[in-house]
This record gives sequence, C-alpha cells and structure tokens, in this order.
Amino acid sequence: MLAAVVGVLIGLAPGRWLPVNVAVVLVVVCLVVEISGFVLSVVLMAQRELHQYIQPRLSHAREMDSEFTHWRAVITDLRSFPRGQREQRLKYVSNLRTNMIDRMGLMYGGLQRLGPFPLLIALYLQFRSWKWGDWGAVFDVGWAGALLIFGMAFFYLMGWVLIGQRIRLDTYVALLEASIQEPEPEPAPSPSTQQVTQPSCV
Repeated sequence: MLAAVVGVLIGLAPGRWLPVNVAVVLVVVCLVVEISGFVLSVVLMAQRELHQYIQPRLSHAREMDSEFTHWRAVITDLRSFPRGQREQRLKYVSNLRTNMIDRMGLMYGGLQRLGPFPLLIALYLQFRSWKWGDWGAVFDVGWAGALLIFGMAFFYLMGWVLIGQRIRLDTYVALLEASIQEPEPEPAPSPSTQQVTQPSCV
C-alpha cells in the first residue's frame, strides 16, 4: 500500500519538480515492490497451508483437536474467577460486539460480505486501458482519483482490521458463555475397564 501511495504521488508530480525519466523509474520500482509483496505473501501462505491441501482431512482433524484442547484449557482457567465477574464481563463484551456490528453495517453495509470483489473491480477499472510497457500511464490519475484510490484502499484495510477485532469479540463472548455454563460430569468408567485390585481367593 505504501508503494502504491508513493507511486501515485510520483505520477502526479509535475515535470518541473521531478524529471520524467526519473519518475518513470520510481513508478516502475513501486510497481515491482507491490507485485513482489503480493507474490511473497502468496508463497508464504502456500507454505503455511500446503499441508492442508496434501492431507486435508488429517490436517484438519489435528488442527481441530489442538484447538479444542486449548479451548478447554482456557475455559478451565476462566472458571477460576468468580461467576459474578464473568457474567458482568460477558454483558460488557456482548454490548461491545453489538455496537461494533451496528457501526460496521453503517460504514460498510453489505460490502463486507463481498470480500476483495469491490477492490478487484476498482483495479480493473483503473488498469483496463493499460498496456504492457506503458509505465507512465500506470498511475495516470488526477488528484481526485488519487485521493479516491487511497481512501478506498485505506477503508478496505480498516475493514479487515475491524473484522479481526469482531472475531476476537466473538471468541471472548463464546469463551465467557462456555465458562458460565455448568461443566458436564465426567463419565464413570465402565466395569470392563476397571482393574481388579483385590487378591483372588485360592
């Protein structure tokens, strides 16, 4: 994003402030930085997620078992606090989550359900008439267009940040609700699994 902002600003710089050949080189460097960052993020994501595609069922089962064990440990730790405090915190976090959902709906509306689709549409509209080698036209936009592009990218990034915070609030609510519920009794061992400790009679 920083490379995109720098590239837009360089593309808007008048020729008297910055020579055209230098501006083209800097714009190409910014574009290479953007593409390299995207490719690097895809490669790192593939390294993290590759085992899920090679052995999807086994990987998913192991991940679920590990997360469930951690979930139970966190709930056990929460139950060490007084029940009244947990109920108060549950009400507080639930109120925060409701307010955040209302604010996000007011700001983003239904666009948050579309994922990166609006951003891809904007990129298509920006680069649909661009041809390979025409580096000077990559960021050939006016100040109003540059501000709109920056605002769109900024609000899109902030939307992802808010979604991450909302997921955290959902997790807090779920953990507090689970800690307030009465724990289920442990099942009694079956007679067949009990070991006989008394000596046999001769």
